[in-house]
Amino acid sequence: MRALIDLIPKGSIVYLEGGSPRKELKAFLDERSIPEVSHVAMGTIWPRPHVFHLPATPENLSAFADISEHYAEPEVAIHFHVYKDDQILLQWYDAFYDPILISNKVPELKVKEFCTKLFLKYEIDT
Repeated sequence: MRALIDLIPKGSIVYLEGGSPRKELKAFLDERSIPEVSHVAMGTIWPRPHVFHLPATPENLSAFADISEHYAEPEVAIHFHVYKDDQILLQWYDAFYDPILISNKVPELKVKEFCTKLFLKYEIDT
């Protein structure tokens, strides 16, 4: 979450779907989430998952990172996306297991820096 601060542009929204957030995490997300700004196609249809649209401010991402590091990945989210306006900037279905897909709208240098910080493999899909 902390690495996202430098990757995504200001005004972005983190979309969290699924997961089983316990008390502290659920309270944080309920308090800081906003109504849907842009529609994101759900990855889970049934049972109806928890969905949160969290403004990706440095304060929110830092606090979210602090809280979520005490939870197992499936408690945090099953699907994780970042959008701004009507554009998906990052898709991560089956978060924490499948590859992260990042839009070419994000500058390549920022993507390389993000991958380097997290020791991730960087590939361009043509």
